[in-house]
Amino acid sequence: MNIFPKILSSVLILTALASVAPTMDAQRKLAVVEFSADFMREKPDYAAELGNQVLMGTVVEVLDQSGYWVKIKSPEPYTAWVNEMGLVQMSEEEIKDYLEAPKYICTASFTHIYSEPSEDSRIVSDFVLGDIVRIMYGVKTHSSGRHKGYEEGRAVLSRRFVGVVLPSGKTGYVPAKDVAVFYKWAKERKDKTLDDNDFRQNLLAIGYKFLGVPYMWGGTSIKNVDCSGFTRSVYFANGALLPRNASQQARVGKDVRIFKDNGDVDWSGLLPGDLLFWGKAATDSTKERVTHVGMYIGDGKFIHSAQIVRINSLDSSAPDFYNRKPLRARRIVGHIDAAGSGVISVFNSPFYFRQD
Repeated sequence: MNIFPKILSSVLILTALASVAPTMDAQRKLAVVEFSADFMREKPDYAAELGNQVLMGTVVEVLDQSGYWVKIKSPEPYTAWVNEMGLVQMSEEEIKDYLEAPKYICTASFTHIYSEPSEDSRIVSDFVLGDIVRIMYGVKTHSSGRHKGYEEGRAVLSRRFVGVVLPSGKTGYVPAKDVAVFYKWAKERKDKTLDDNDFRQNLLAIGYKFLGVPYMWGGTSIKNVDCSGFTRSVYFANGALLPRNASQQARVGKDVRIFKDNGDVDWSGLLPGDLLFWGKAATDSTKERVTHVGMYIGDGKFIHSAQIVRINSLDSSAPDFYNRKPLRARRIVGHIDAAGSGVISVFNSPFYFRQD
């Protein structure tokens, strides 16, 4: 697959978002995702194929609308349709303010946003790993507008809960143990890319949270994942942005040798967090076709989404041997934010923080 046009498109979008208001194309429309994990469908129809998911708090570009379906482009970039209720369209100035606003990121697998600082109160929304919301400050002064309805002041805290503001302006409370301050979280994870061992262990810890999650084509959240959605979600939860599809992920980072001279698989050079790829090898008449991806966890084993998220082995003598020969492996850790690596940190992405 030729991914260079997609990379160029991504660069153009990132540049536009980084400059935000005065120089942005006046016709460009932007929005922020309201649902915890919004479905992106290939056509404006509930029966259409699911192609991707976008998490709450993600900035997207609005391209078109058909009835109550909105065509968007997500950060990967991926273009598909979502229900209009899952988006909050914002002006350029509002997007600028949104990117600058202090936020929390959900670090729990699953939790909820409650109407009051109590788990017995009404549920405002579900809230899953990687979702992003603004921090509620001061007291509510009026119900119109979005974040502008709140006075500047101290973050709203209530013993075990913190106050949050959804993209739509809805407010609620989340258990404090289930969130982290987004800026600090992203900065710490960017810095940890320099400490490879810690970063690898964090990848494994997040990966294990997905064990048993059902496979779903197009899934990229802890609710359901496909193979590349799993690896992308694990890296995102550790502050790094992978491309969406396995064939694209197979071209980022650095190649790792996994074959002996006789063609047998040799995992001795692999490290936890390395990505393994499967598919059809190139022939004289056909190009290589990558169809599956998993993450190496050590001792010849890897974790991947195949029917469910599970652990298998590269060792043919192991009871959990995966009877498919991999095509290649790529190393991401140690190459995030490196020139030409194809992977950037969340901290350095203008989809999450202003870079100007």
